[in-house]
Amino acid sequence: MCGACGRTTVADPALGPVRTMRQHLIVAGTINAVCTGLPGAPKVTALSDGWMMTGPSGVSRQCQTLEQLWSAVLGCFTAASVLDRLRQRRHAYAADPANAGLPALAAGVVPDPAYPITATNFQGEVHD
Repeated sequence: MCGACGRTTVADPALGPVRTMRQHLIVAGTINAVCTGLPGAPKVTALSDGWMMTGPSGVSRQCQTLEQLWSAVLGCFTAASVLDRLRQRRHAYAADPANAGLPALAAGVVPDPAYPITATNFQGEVHD
């Protein structure tokens, strides 16, 4: 639980136990940059305790870890060809020396198959 705000915080295995708004902004910017121009691309917004992913139809999902966020983002894409393009973009973004550090980490995180969020089971529920 956060001592300042009283909220329960979720440790992110990719970002560590303490996260900052700056890190959330970098992650949101990275994911938006990687997804830009792809059909069905969502919009990711940084929150103080995670991210809000808004799908192309306007449904939203709050994510508390980078892995959950990528799972939600991947659930917005249904065509295999678009998913392949996204995978290629993620690899290229992570490999680019200009994106070293957190942007490369954010682009390279692979969601856990045990927590799949796909287009078929993503209902767009909004979490407060």
